[in-house]
Amino acid sequence: MWQWMNDNSGALSVFTSIGTLLVWLFYAHLLLSGFRRQRKARVLVNQGWGSQVDSVCLISNMSQEAIFIQCIVLTLHTAQGNYSSSITDLEQTDESPDTGPLSHITRQGPLVSGSYMNLGTFRSLIRQVARRCGLSDDGERPIAMLELHSVTITVISSYGPEHGAIGSQRNFLIRGEDNDLMRPATTTTERLKHKDANRELERWIESLV
Repeated sequence: MWQWMNDNSGALSVFTSIGTLLVWLFYAHLLLSGFRRQRKARVLVNQGWGSQVDSVCLISNMSQEAIFIQCIVLTLHTAQGNYSSSITDLEQTDESPDTGPLSHITRQGPLVSGSYMNLGTFRSLIRQVARRCGLSDDGERPIAMLELHSVTITVISSYGPEHGAIGSQRNFLIRGEDNDLMRPATTTTERLKHKDANRELERWIESLV
């Protein structure tokens, strides 16, 4: 055995070097993957407190660092077409903006790592968009009359390690005789990456300036 190893020491040395290199490449890949995960924003759009339109919409920041929410858009998918509007700002009241905290006026702002934001019930968000899009005058029109198929929440945010706007989107299906049941269409929040999505995000941001 020893004689064979001595006779083939050159080949064994080569294989040992290759094995060591592969091990180092494996660990380098793990380090690089961890570094990329730390620099990548992860924003979740979730449904809480039930499976109906009176459940609440939650935005969670699962990134390693804080994000800055620039804009939140709600899209109504109806039998007559799609209607989109920003729900970044809360609906106006008689109270002056200077008399209350900023969180009572707008949903725009920083969201630290591991925290979440409650946008309110889906019903209130749907009615807010319906009024702004001229689908309802007083906001009391039953949701069933809007003939909704689903709603889409799009969160546009900024993240320090990444350049440009970040889009996170999730669709929720509406069912039931009175359109009062709701559930997510997908198991997770989609990260918008393609170029067309980036242009759409930029248009939404520019429309708010």
